[in-house]
Amino acid sequence: MPQTKMEKYLYNAQAVALGGSIRKPHFLELGDHLAISTYAHSAGVSEATHRGFALGEDIRYEFARTSIEAVERGTLHETTVIARIEGLRIGGRLSVGEVTCRLHSLYDSRTYPGRCRPRILPTGSTIHDLRIDGNLQELHLPPAFNVEEKREAFMRGEFDEDETLQPGRIPEPIHVPGFGTIFYAEWTWVYPDQHEQRLTMLRLALGSDLGAQIVVAGGGTDGTGWPPTAN
Repeated sequence: MPQTKMEKYLYNAQAVALGGSIRKPHFLELGDHLAISTYAHSAGVSEATHRGFALGEDIRYEFARTSIEAVERGTLHETTVIARIEGLRIGGRLSVGEVTCRLHSLYDSRTYPGRCRPRILPTGSTIHDLRIDGNLQELHLPPAFNVEEKREAFMRGEFDEDETLQPGRIPEPIHVPGFGTIFYAEWTWVYPDQHEQRLTMLRLALGSDLGAQIVVAGGGTDGTGWPPTAN
């Protein structure tokens, strides 16, 4: 007999404030700052903070926070992933007032077994006051990052066919001669058939004086009603 009743919901989410490595003028792993995740696919609330990180003049930030809230409210299973850094400075040339990664997912068990996966939006993810050599950068975030007024309708499935509210619309990076390339708002599928999504709000591929690969404010989320079905 086909499975017709959901036995439980499996939460799956991760967040990290900053990570990567410096390659030049020396090698140093930066570690995964404030890396958190859901535990054993269970609901719960996790939060981590850090203040005053300073690696000489190479990398500094004033405040960082990650949080995951995975909760069950009746038939609704919600996950909110947040990673935020404030007052970031890189190599004396790049500064950012605030970078926030926010992913919100919702699954209604009443849709089981026809649908087992949540719907996910990055609404509320932002980059404020990004400057390179003192010059404010004009950023163009995809439409899904600013559709709070559509969020409830999206979670009900009214925009399932709207490609502008799906991952994969990644802005053109910023290339700075003699400094490196700045990627931002990289919202992607991990495996589309599994519906897992990841968002990296800022990724720096730097050369010149400071050679580094740095990820700032990243997270991922997924989830499923269990047992899984073919849908």
